[in-house]
Amino acid sequence: MIFLLAALTGLHTTAQNSGTLPTDSVEQTVSLGNVVVTAQQREQQLLDVPAAISSVGSALLENTHTTTMEQLAAFVPGLNVNVQTPHRPSLSIRGLTSDEVSPTAQPRVSVYYNGVPTSRASMALAELYDMDRIEVLKGPQGTLFGRGAQIGAISLVTKKPVSAFGGYVAAGLGNYAAKETEAAINLPLISNKLMLRVAGIYSAHDGYVTNLSGGKLNGKNTVGGRLSATWLPSDKLSVGLVVNYQSDDNPGTAFMSKRYPNSKGETDIFKYEASLDAGKEWFNKRSVAGSSLTLKYAFSELYSLSSITSYYNNLVDHRWDGDGSVAPAIDMAEYLDASQFTQELRFSFRPNDRLEGFVGAGYWSEDVRQKYWFGPNEQYMAYLIFQMPEYMIGSDGVLGFPMPAIPADPQLGPLAGLPLPIDHEEESIDGARNRAADVFADFTYGILPQLKLTAGIRATYESFSTSREAYMLGSTPSMLGNLLGSAPNFFFAPTPYTEIQKSFWSGTYRANLLYEICSSSNVFAGYARGRRPNVLQFNSAGQSETMSSESVHSFDLGYKWSRPNSLWLDANLFYHLYNNFQTSKWDGANYLIADAGKATSYGLELSAKAALSDFLELFGNYAWIHARFDDTDSKGDPQEYAGKTFRLTPEHSFSIGLSAKARLSNSLRLSFTPTYSWKSHIWFEDANDLQPADPSLARLEQNAYGLLGANLALKYVPQNITLSVFAHNALGEQYLIGAGNTGMMFGVPTYVPGSPRMIGARLRWVFGS
Repeated sequence: MIFLLAALTGLHTTAQNSGTLPTDSVEQTVSLGNVVVTAQQREQQLLDVPAAISSVGSALLENTHTTTMEQLAAFVPGLNVNVQTPHRPSLSIRGLTSDEVSPTAQPRVSVYYNGVPTSRASMALAELYDMDRIEVLKGPQGTLFGRGAQIGAISLVTKKPVSAFGGYVAAGLGNYAAKETEAAINLPLISNKLMLRVAGIYSAHDGYVTNLSGGKLNGKNTVGGRLSATWLPSDKLSVGLVVNYQSDDNPGTAFMSKRYPNSKGETDIFKYEASLDAGKEWFNKRSVAGSSLTLKYAFSELYSLSSITSYYNNLVDHRWDGDGSVAPAIDMAEYLDASQFTQELRFSFRPNDRLEGFVGAGYWSEDVRQKYWFGPNEQYMAYLIFQMPEYMIGSDGVLGFPMPAIPADPQLGPLAGLPLPIDHEEESIDGARNRAADVFADFTYGILPQLKLTAGIRATYESFSTSREAYMLGSTPSMLGNLLGSAPNFFFAPTPYTEIQKSFWSGTYRANLLYEICSSSNVFAGYARGRRPNVLQFNSAGQSETMSSESVHSFDLGYKWSRPNSLWLDANLFYHLYNNFQTSKWDGANYLIADAGKATSYGLELSAKAALSDFLELFGNYAWIHARFDDTDSKGDPQEYAGKTFRLTPEHSFSIGLSAKARLSNSLRLSFTPTYSWKSHIWFEDANDLQPADPSLARLEQNAYGLLGANLALKYVPQNITLSVFAHNALGEQYLIGAGNTGMMFGVPTYVPGSPRMIGARLRWVFGS
């Protein structure tokens, strides 16, 4: 039985109470006691929540050296995270991934940061430092987490100030010139009245891909800081403030070609050597700054009113090589400026032992300005347009001769022989004003002593407005644009300022039954309706389109069992029916949201953990997800993607780990925490093997692979100092984190290699009471 649990093992680490100081990371890795979560907007034992939920606590993050969302995903069944660039992470729950192609497109997975929604994915990718816990809910969470939680929600909860002095300092080094520094200090300014906590992080490493044309790619340079304050002016009123900032100043992404060799003649991207355009700077810059103010007034122990107000701003500046080669064919850049304001009021009630819940209202607004710049050298781009890619770069990696003019082909009429420019530039600017207001209610009622009903509803009014304008920069018109119908531009047809506006009403709801078999186990069943809002978008020709909202009907069945301080097991079955599935697809020179019709997904999620002794614990999880597009649409007509698998969705995945601890002496403690995670085959596009069209090119897919991680820690107890050595991808597994990208528009897909072996050492000192 133990070995079976180890194979299925899971992870529901104890959520640290917000009134505690940093925990002893060596002596507490995975707690098997009561797990407290706030997924239903109130404190509950994990066992009592009638939903599929995983909770990851700070102890496990520290003991596995988990600092990013990508690493976190291994410990949550059904969660996958792929990050090519910081501002476009792909967060996937149960096979459904968010793609924010249009500035009005909303996520399918809602990320909450201390109770505040970050509906744009580029705002959600945060460094995991000084964390209290992370809760991941699977299935539609519209009534609890709002309009952006069509298929799940990730709630990041940081440590809050407490009325005691303390904190920690940590620093580390690693390969690829890795450096990390992290610290937090808790200051009780007025005992039990005014408390302050300040935390910060610096994390950097050189790029693991060398650009043979100069510089490094796929590196990291992140600085973050957070100030949290709690004021308790009376027994009834509490005030909380969180101010957060993170800046990423990273080198460019290694979009690498498998068609074209690098300057050494190599086409194996896992040599980690690229040859992107010489003399150009490729970069990924992003900053996120925000604040939230939380007020809670308790009329009594049974009734309270809370308010959450937040403002966040996100700036992105990104430039990349679209063809993944030394040829100066596809040179693109993006600039994004997005601001969000939210306000929520929530009245919570518990008039008796059988009924509790809340009602409330919220307002959300977002302003987005997104600018794309395109600067092709048409003397090399012409080889792609005329489908002569073999002439652009030789088999030895040497750049071919430029095509000075359009071929003298009589079929090209007056365009034949026209000179091709090398310095054409153009720009497209998209804007959006997105607004939403909603009212909601959610309650739990005890029908019988052992049977509880939980139900909720949310009604939302949305108003989206999006605009587009495109123009030529400078004085050099495109010649190839005459062939594409977009002259004097090449990619974005010149478009005067155009704006469209639409408004929508919608509703989401849920109903769950929880039956308590005994004090340590229960079973639940639930239904929920999820929705992704309509999308307003423009194609590269400046034509507007409004896509229908996507909906999902979700059915869940789950079982949870706990043996205190010994064993935890949960199992979840789910079945999802999708209508108007919003897929992202290449349509000529456009990457747009398209209606893929109907789809169905179902699967199983298992997690378990077991304490075999005071010195050995096992934990892990397993997920099976069968996510496919239906054969026919709602009218009975065949669908384009019939039978295709959802992108970024492994059918099978699992993670397994253990924590072994030893007492070396009265002063020294040793712990060892290895983990292994595995994923089966995935596709990077919903079209699966339809792309790329050229059968000689590598498919946009990743075969099954596994990643081994380990953390060995030695603690000196008297001074609470821990020295640890860690490894991520310890076996040096070769895998992709992206495929297709901009080059797909022109028949030259690019591929992004995942991180190689990363090793390092870290020293951490916890101080205070």
